Amino acid sequence: MKLGASSSLMGWFQSSSNLSNNLMQVFWGRLSDITKRRIPFIVFGSTFLAMLWIPMIFVTNAIQLIILLAVQALVGSMATPAWIALIGDLVPSLKLGRANASVNFWSAIGSVIATLTSGIVMISIGGSIQQIFFVPLIAATVCGVASSVVMLKIKEKRNGEKLSLKENFTSDIVRILQYVRKTPSFLKYCYVEGTFEFFMSIAWPLFSITQVNVLNASMLQIALLSASQSIVTIMFLGWAGRLADTVGRRPLLVFMRFSLITVPLAYAIVPDINILIVVGLYWGFVNALGAASTTAYLLDVTPEEHRGSFIAVFNLIIGIATFFGSLIGGYVSDFTTGLFGLVTGLQIVYLVSFVGRGIGGALHLRLEETLKK
Repeated sequence: MKLGASSSLMGWFQSSSNLSNNLMQVFWGRLSDITKRRIPFIVFGSTFLAMLWIPMIFVTNAIQLIILLAVQALVGSMATPAWIALIGDLVPSLKLGRANASVNFWSAIGSVIATLTSGIVMISIGGSIQQIFFVPLIAATVCGVASSVVMLKIKEKRNGEKLSLKENFTSDIVRILQYVRKTPSFLKYCYVEGTFEFFMSIAWPLFSITQVNVLNASMLQIALLSASQSIVTIMFLGWAGRLADTVGRRPLLVFMRFSLITVPLAYAIVPDINILIVVGLYWGFVNALGAASTTAYLLDVTPEEHRGSFIAVFNLIIGIATFFGSLIGGYVSDFTTGLFGLVTGLQIVYLVSFVGRGIGGALHLRLEETLKK
């Protein structure tokens, strides 16, 4: 928002990174299945992703930021399907909830520390946008490269088969898509999640506009909103992981999706950022349930031999859904705010997201439980 982004530009900001992050995943996911290796894709993708934080220091307008984030997401797509597939390769189904909860636990701790530290550093530094973000972006680059190197310690089984990528790859993508059509549980999950994510993403471009222009939140308050949710998520992740491996994935998924209906509603009616921070504590609890159940459910409905490919297809579908959702949300918000004013215009789009999320949440009731006891 400090770079002068409108609602439509914020829509492009969200949608471009959503789509570009998932566009190449089918290629990388299938390649990791063929080579039966995950670590190289994770390491190279994460390293290149981290290095692209440095050019952001020189960004001067919203258009440059959108382009750079799209490129960053495109490069980072190498790691995503390989990372999720690696979890499925190493962890048995009955422990997937706890494993995903553990991964998200440490990720959330890092996020809290980084968010609070960045907020304090940016406030203490002051000056231009470039000066404010210099230290956090350099730190993000260093930490990203370091975390990639650590992944080299994980040992994978070597693939002794001879590979013919030219012969296999051109026809394999078509075969994978045909295989996807014959996997009803996976297709249903794609349809249900895609619908919810579409309506959820409609509100994404509006959040920062509401925080800055309607609620007049400071950078520290915005950081506190994010950090407080992460702290609550951390507190409940272990419990949520055990629940996903005992009660099942479906109840947690249904509860989480219906709970997320409240997000656009709160942003539409809450008059103060401090109230939003308090309400956000509940969303932190909900996020813990989602972290333990969503990936576990996805891994349950993907065949082991095509795990990377199926995960990439799923992410591509979600990427397309959120691309159009964010874009539509941004442009519709520009239209409604021009017609009815800032607050009312935003509330109309939030209402659309609220109703759509309700429909998407109801679709989750059609999912079948995948936990095999």
